Amino acid sequence: MRSLVIGTLLVGLAAPAALAQQPARTGAGAESGQTAAGTYQVFFGFDKATLTSSARRVVGEAAQDFQRTGAATISVSGHADTVGRASYNEELSRRRAEAVQAELVQKGVPRSAIAMVAEGQNNLLVPTGNGVPEPRNRRVEIVVPQPPAPAPVAQAPVVTPEPMAHEEPAKAPNRFAFSLSPVYGHNFRESDDHTSSDLAGAQLTFNALPELWGGVSLKQSILWAFNAQDDGLAGRTVASVDFHPNLGIVSPTFSINFGGVYGRGVQDGFVVGPEISLAFNLPGGFTLRPTVAYDYQLRNRALDQGILWGGLDLGLRF
Repeated sequence: MRSLVIGTLLVGLAAPAALAQQPARTGAGAESGQTAAGTYQVFFGFDKATLTSSARRVVGEAAQDFQRTGAATISVSGHADTVGRASYNEELSRRRAEAVQAELVQKGVPRSAIAMVAEGQNNLLVPTGNGVPEPRNRRVEIVVPQPPAPAPVAQAPVVTPEPMAHEEPAKAPNRFAFSLSPVYGHNFRESDDHTSSDLAGAQLTFNALPELWGGVSLKQSILWAFNAQDDGLAGRTVASVDFHPNLGIVSPTFSINFGGVYGRGVQDGFVVGPEISLAFNLPGGFTLRPTVAYDYQLRNRALDQGILWGGLDLGLRF
């Protein structure tokens, strides 16, 4: 009896230690790796489109498989879970697919051989309802076509494999954007002998490489000066360098403008100054962006004698 009690106590003390040594499960099986011949799953964190070290390793294995088999194409399909709006999940799945595409190119796969598609919350790996944060649905699937298995010696005739289904072409990132906006400005110093003026009109903006952290922009405004010493037509032409981190539905933008103002109601000359805006990415490639800017007129000595601008851009990315 004494031996039985001592044995029971030892088992009770050893059980917690054994349980503590078991590895914790994370993501319920959402571990990047190969799931079948030529098929690889790369998983992402919640609302993330960046590759972990294990994900980069799996992408490297897929690149080696592509080079080993001599396949003509390799397909990359991005996916997302059902948390959030379907349009945002489609954009998130596209950014995940682009991250894998860039890593494949770095590993030696020709970009022209990669067929990329953004599935969004369609074709879920684990079927769920809307609003369910399922880690196994936040993924990119890589498929490398495998050569047909050799036919057995006794088998005749050799069956010709069916042709591959047509893959959708890779979606190219947006390279340019146009926007048109009403603008209003208050000029704190119209001229040397007149204190201020107001300007109102329209501004057309052309942005190159909008998805490369903002890119560069050219802005042309046609304005009418009033409350001025010489009311009438005026203009503003500036270029800017933009910093535009893509945060999904809403993205802030910080720009540095440099150019000139001219015409009535302003002092003709060069200007430079900051611009801050908040872009709302709408369906169909449209954007809505309230903007505030300040132009310091280089001919003035005081920093508070420039032009304060406000506008509301409606743009289209393509």
